[in-house]
Amino acid sequence: MLKPFDALVIREDLVMSRNDVTSPIIRTMRSAMSATGSQSSHAWLFWTCALGLPLLLMFSIAAQPWIAPGDLLRDPLAVAEMKTDCCKVYFGAVSNLGVLIWSSATAVCLFAAAMIIGVTGFTRNAIFLLTAGLFTGFLALDDLFLIHENVLPALGVSQPATYAAYALVAFGYLAVSYRQILQHRYLLFFVAGGLLATSVMIDWLIESEHVARILFEDGAKIAGISAWAVFHIEAAAQILKDQLTSPKALNSLRPTGDPVLDAS
Repeated sequence: MLKPFDALVIREDLVMSRNDVTSPIIRTMRSAMSATGSQSSHAWLFWTCALGLPLLLMFSIAAQPWIAPGDLLRDPLAVAEMKTDCCKVYFGAVSNLGVLIWSSATAVCLFAAAMIIGVTGFTRNAIFLLTAGLFTGFLALDDLFLIHENVLPALGVSQPATYAAYALVAFGYLAVSYRQILQHRYLLFFVAGGLLATSVMIDWLIESEHVARILFEDGAKIAGISAWAVFHIEAAAQILKDQLTSPKALNSLRPTGDPVLDAS
């Protein structure tokens, strides 16, 4: 004869079994999140993607003898305006790559935020991912449309005022999200910020068309973008794993109307 405790254990196993059968999306999510978590300790992989690949790209651009580095690194519109033989498909290739990386990080952060908000509400992690996605999306638009270089100066906004406003927005994002940032690979985040700041300072303070200056400015920029994206994508994956496999999240995702699950 079963004791009450044994019956409770059997019932719990039955509930979980029926839950897995009737809700394959939860089972798939568990598997995907488990795989993501198993890779989270591979720090070398994140650092290689964040900094190793951009450095390799810069060395390749500097070493190749066929195309001027500036034609690959600068914004395609800026290159086209300087050239008499406009236009080539490779104009601004690295600049365009940076916009794609910004956009990828934006999409991941906003998708992760939407998933968490839909399941657990406006938690701190959801707000972190939402603000990260919005801020990164703004940086992508700025890079794509040259807002701080062309649009704002055309509207009469000085470059120092523009950089000061951007710095305030960045510090505001840091103030809102620093708790969540410190829970993940925060060193990667601050390296990204330092590289992006270095690129801005070179652009602002050094007026030169020397190839070394172009390589350092745009090399720091693409490495900073890459590190920023790797940090936020890895953080989003880890937050999704932690929050969407929690008992509260799984309970909200389970199917309704199941006589076994809904029995009192």
